[in-house]
Amino acid sequence: MRTLLPSDRRGGRYLLAAALCVLTTLGAAPLRELLDLANIVMLFLLTVFVCAVRLGRGPAVMAAFFGVALFDFFFVPPQLSLAVADAQYLVTFAVMLAVGLITSHLAALLSERTEEAQAREQETRALYELARDLGGALAIAQVTDIARRFLGRLDMDVSLLIAEGGSEVFPFRQYGGRHLSELEQSFARSAYQRRSIVETDSLAGMGAAIVFLPLAAPAHVLGVLALAPQRDDVDELRQQRPLLEAVASLLAITLERLHYADAAQRGELQVAAERLRTSILSSLSHDLRTPLTTLVGLADTLVHRQPALPEDATETAGIIRDQARSMHHLLSNLLEMARLQAGNVTLNKEWQAFEEIVGSSTRLLATLLADRQLVIEVPRQLPLVCFDAVLLERVLCNLLENAVKYSPPGARIRLFARAGETALEVAVDNDGTGFPSDRIDQVFNLFARGEQEPAVAGTGLGLAICKAIITAHGGTIVAENRPGGACVRFTLPLGTPPAVADEEVSS
Repeated sequence: MRTLLPSDRRGGRYLLAAALCVLTTLGAAPLRELLDLANIVMLFLLTVFVCAVRLGRGPAVMAAFFGVALFDFFFVPPQLSLAVADAQYLVTFAVMLAVGLITSHLAALLSERTEEAQAREQETRALYELARDLGGALAIAQVTDIARRFLGRLDMDVSLLIAEGGSEVFPFRQYGGRHLSELEQSFARSAYQRRSIVETDSLAGMGAAIVFLPLAAPAHVLGVLALAPQRDDVDELRQQRPLLEAVASLLAITLERLHYADAAQRGELQVAAERLRTSILSSLSHDLRTPLTTLVGLADTLVHRQPALPEDATETAGIIRDQARSMHHLLSNLLEMARLQAGNVTLNKEWQAFEEIVGSSTRLLATLLADRQLVIEVPRQLPLVCFDAVLLERVLCNLLENAVKYSPPGARIRLFARAGETALEVAVDNDGTGFPSDRIDQVFNLFARGEQEPAVAGTGLGLAICKAIITAHGGTIVAENRPGGACVRFTLPLGTPPAVADEEVSS
């Protein structure tokens, strides 16, 4: 992880380069009578090369100019003077300076590349360790602690802002760090909404967060990483921006993993709970239907006993019979719903006339529909439809019972059917209060009721069973309100009925 050198260290490198040039001059002075000037030039070029490798480009350039000046002053006639007696030495100076500059540039470039490679290696190793630690995190609090430890080595205070959408002013839950000011919160919102990094120099030196990095996952932004440097060197922070972006990316991936893991766990728990509930309902339905059937029969026997029982006893027996029938009907619905949800139902589909199901359903509910105005609008020319007669009869019975429950005595109930291009459309509507507009999409859920505290008896299974049966047939079902009442519509695919050969009756 690279950092800029302080100004005093940079100045020390220049002084060290100058000192090396002076030492080269002192070392070459006794050899002035023994070595040719070209060899002494090589010593100064070697000094420039060492400065470039060990001290950097700037000190090497300074060493090149300073070495030329020292060589001219101490070794080129006239000595101890910058004057040049022979113009040939000007070429020597130019070549010496050019070679020194080129050599210093190449050596410094190589040194910089080496330092950059080493710095990248350190960053890669640090990011690997961070990814390894984040891979074992199981909660957001652990993610925050890991990020604080990692970025704390860079002298940064970390605040992790996770988007929750609870407040339009500050839609985040903060983990770690101090409480952000209103200005900092506005920068965080901007980074979150724009999906881009927000930097501000205006808060530098105040101990406030000045860098806000969005935690962007592939699908959406999960939050914001707010960083407050403990030093005032903004340039150093900018140099570390690629590293910070990589850290934000790793944090976003980890948070997304935690989100999906939590969603998967909730889904598994929900499936397990639903499976347990279905198993319990199925077991209870099987175990209670037989005694209830016996109770209905015994109560009905008492009602019709000859000679008749006293009037109050007969009335009591009738109430017992009716309540037992209602409970038997409830258990039948529970059992049917458990079978449908378990996926063990095999549809006994046959091509048949829909009006026959209408007739059988209305006959079964003749007593219940006696005080309602039932209007049936089913054309005689409807095509044959492929469906399970028993299950579809249950759908019509449930819809008619539901219409009776939520309509006043004497109200109109209409059963309407017509053939579309690809489906048979059926609707049952009634005069009444209709479905609650804020919960109309939930009426097909298990145990959902049309009203929050309904006055009529029921468990909210009827429409759920209807939806399961219609869906199994490949159709659709919707609930809607109309002026003065409610309506439930469903469709059944028409398909192509088989051809019926005309039978010729021979005389």
